[in-house]
Amino acid sequence: MKTRTPLDVNLGAAIALAASMLLTGCGPSSANASEADLPATGPDTRTTETHPEHGERHTMWVTATAYCSRPQETDGDPFIAAWNERLDPKVKSIAVSRDLLEEGLHHRSSVWIEIDGKETGPYLVLDKMNKRWKHRIDVYFGVDLKAALEFGKKRVRISWKTSASKPEG
Repeated sequence: MKTRTPLDVNLGAAIALAASMLLTGCGPSSANASEADLPATGPDTRTTETHPEHGERHTMWVTATAYCSRPQETDGDPFIAAWNERLDPKVKSIAVSRDLLEEGLHHRSSVWIEIDGKETGPYLVLDKMNKRWKHRIDVYFGVDLKAALEFGKKRVRISWKTSASKPEG
């Protein structure tokens, strides 16, 4: 009987992993399969549409997460946003990844968010996300940590007016 070496064990594990990936794919698990069915995010997915109530506007698929005004989530005052504007928990607002600023979203742009076919808004762009994030928005939940955690991470479609021009300054 042959003694198994660590190399044999690691090789066996690698083969099992490769076989598993071939059979199931390396995408999201079945719990996240609905995310995989949605269009890809990115600048090339921005489109223009005419909405019956809002007129001509841009649309784009992004990843949405949630955040709160909590001291442990900031370096300073948790209610002061990146544009040095005070966040109000009663005002619907979002933070956007900096690449979306180049797509036409600007400080104080009005944005509508479509989640599971239902559109809500408008949300004001009042904050910017860390530079490491791309194709993302962060929905502001004031001080309601429970609601932010329940919101979680979702794929959403955002819309904003095409006439929104970059503010002076």
